Formats: sequence, C-alpha cells, structure tokens
Amino acid sequence: MGCDILQEILDSCLSLEKKAAAIFRAFAAHAVRDDARSFWEAVAAETNHHSALYERLNTPISEGGAAPLVIYKPAETREELEMIGRNIDEQFELYQAAPTPEAACLLGFRLQLYLLHPAFASLCRMTKDVTGEDANDLGYGRYLRRFIDGIGICGMATAESELLGEALFRLWNEARQLAVQSHTDALTGVLTRAGFFQAVSPLAYAAQRNGNNAAIMLIDIDYFKLLGENYGHQTGDRVLQVVADTITSHLRRSDVVGRYDGDEFIVYLSPVEPASLKSVAENLRVQVEEATARIVPVTISIGVAQGTFGPDVDHSLEELVRKADECQMQAKYTGKNKVVMK
Repeated sequence: MGCDILQEILDSCLSLEKKAAAIFRAFAAHAVRDDARSFWEAVAAETNHHSALYERLNTPISEGGAAPLVIYKPAETREELEMIGRNIDEQFELYQAAPTPEAACLLGFRLQLYLLHPAFASLCRMTKDVTGEDANDLGYGRYLRRFIDGIGICGMATAESELLGEALFRLWNEARQLAVQSHTDALTGVLTRAGFFQAVSPLAYAAQRNGNNAAIMLIDIDYFKLLGENYGHQTGDRVLQVVADTITSHLRRSDVVGRYDGDEFIVYLSPVEPASLKSVAENLRVQVEEATARIVPVTISIGVAQGTFGPDVDHSLEELVRKADECQMQAKYTGKNKVVMK
C-alpha cells in the first residue's frame, strides 16, 4: 500500500470538515433567532479541529516525515469518504429547498455523525504519535459536548435530538477507543504486528521515493521463557512493558515500534545513517539493561539490517526483515546481549 492513498484519505477528511463548516455558516445565515445564529456561527468557527491539528504537523505523509497513519482497508475507507461527500451535497440541497430550524438541526447531527468516521479517529491517533498530545480527548470531545448542549440552549431540543446527542457522544467514545485497540498491543502500548506493517508500508514507499536509507531492528528479550518460569507471568508482563517503553523513548517519534511476537519487538527507522545505526542499537541494548535492572536483570539481542528500497518496495521490506532476523539469530547463538548488523 503506497502513501498516495493515505494522503488522499487525509485530504478527504480535511475537505469534509471544511464542507461541514461551510454548511454550518449557511445555517447561521438562515437563522431567525439571534441565539441560533450565534450558535451556528460558533459551531462553524470550531469545526476546524482536524485541519488545525494537521497544519501543526508540518511534515506531510508524502515526505516521509510524519508518524505512521494506520487505516484499516484504506481503499474501502477512501470510497466511504467519497460517498460521504456526495451524501453531504445531496442533503444540503434538500435543506436549501426548505431551510427550517428543524432541518438545520437534523442535518447538523448528520454532519457530526459523518465526522465520526473511523478515519478521523485514526488521524487524531497519528497526531498524538507526533506531538504526544491526545488531541482527540482534549479537543474534539469538548467540541461535541458544546454542540449537543447548544442545540438545547437554542430551543431546538426535542426528545429525539437529545437521544441523537447521547448516541453521538457514545459513538465518538467508541470510535476513539477502536482506533487505539485495533492496531495497538494492549499490554505494551506499541503497535501490533499487523498494525506495524500497515503503518510501515506507506513510509517505505516514501523512503523509496526520496531515496532514503531505512533499517529494521528485531529485538528479542534473552531468556524470557525462564524469566516467566522463575518470577511469574506478572513480572514477565512488567518487563515487556518496560522494554517497550524504553525502546520507544530512546528513538525518534518518526520511528515505528511494534510487538513482533511474544517477547520480540520490531522497529522501522528511516531516514538512517548506516555509520551511526549500530550505535543507536547499542544504546537501546544498554538502556534496556539499565531500565530493567530495577525489576529483574534483563538483556536483549538485536539484529539490524539496513538498505534502500528497490522498485518492488514490499519485497525490499520483506528482505530487510529477513536479514534482520538472521542477524538476531546470530546474536542469540553467539552469546546473546549483543547487536549484529548487516
């Protein structure tokens, strides 16, 4: 999966948000009551949540600098967003034929529902990966609550609209949680194996396009099975969490970390300087040993492979993983607690 389709999904989301804001401004222009006019003007002004967030990223996906955007079934997601755009146009035409307060209220809820498509939650997740700020929690939840409460303040509330408001807020919560759960390992907080490769694929295409070197690290915890037998599964789980946190905190935000297997982690790095790559891996090895010493002394074996991507990006990525696996096996069978690199 190339990065172009993800850029198209991002563009579609931002376009839908701008379209919704324009419709809210139309509601304000048609409003008879001052409080309703003020309400719709405020909603229009605040319907820029996602646009404002992504302007702050400064590094478009196509340049390979942003954190990974994980979208489940991207081709289907793009089609869904295109269909939503057409539906909005049709619904707005119907509203313009009879621009009543009730029609504005109903279409307003419909627009908010469209903006809860899982793609928006995934984009908020991407923003958190880059900035460390959970913008979805800090901003969008408050925005939705103000919208729901404002409907009532302006006298447009009915039993049906109150029910819609409750359902809308519940759907936002569920979409936010699913965006995390679908591709995030519950124990360690890093990406699952499937989530990792979905995230890395567009970044690999971007690296190929820009001619950047990339690297794969495979990191295995030495003697992890014995650790569980001697100290118990709870201690083993805690070690996995500390190792994941240590790896993540000592890499760049643009690097991607996933849980590859039970006690094995995988890292994608790009761009990278081959001359400094081994020292990066060595630093991870040392940092993990120091961080876990407070719980149970643990060491790791790291296999590293680096190179550029050929015309067949997916095959090149598979080769990097294969070579990293060979290096890791060499590290484990020649004494463990070391870095082997190709």
